[in-house]
Amino acid sequence: MISAFSTTKLKEPEMSSLPNRVDIAFEQFVQALPEDYEAMAYEFRAFVRGRKITSPLQLLQVVMLYCGVDLSLRGTAGRVTLLQEQITDTAVHKRLKACGPWPGCLTKLAEGAEGL
Repeated sequence: MISAFSTTKLKEPEMSSLPNRVDIAFEQFVQALPEDYEAMAYEFRAFVRGRKITSPLQLLQVVMLYCGVDLSLRGTAGRVTLLQEQITDTAVHKRLKACGPWPGCLTKLAEGAEGL
């Protein structure tokens, strides 16, 4: 399974807040993306450098948690904190705001690839 977040720092929660099918859906979405989606993140300046979110794949997972799963900013920050590194909801908001049109472009490309 593709997971953008390293599980080495995983803290054991009492109950998972997201069902396993979300991870499966994310994996399927990533497989439908063009191979250069990471380069596109740099091109669109959605991802400039890694700090708390260390890769374009992690950034995409944050976008999908917030937009796709419909978690709140605080819920998204909590999920990232649980799986990877402590991050605030304000930091998540800034990362999402910096994404600009990148996620929409990826979605259109993924939909086009499924239609072939």
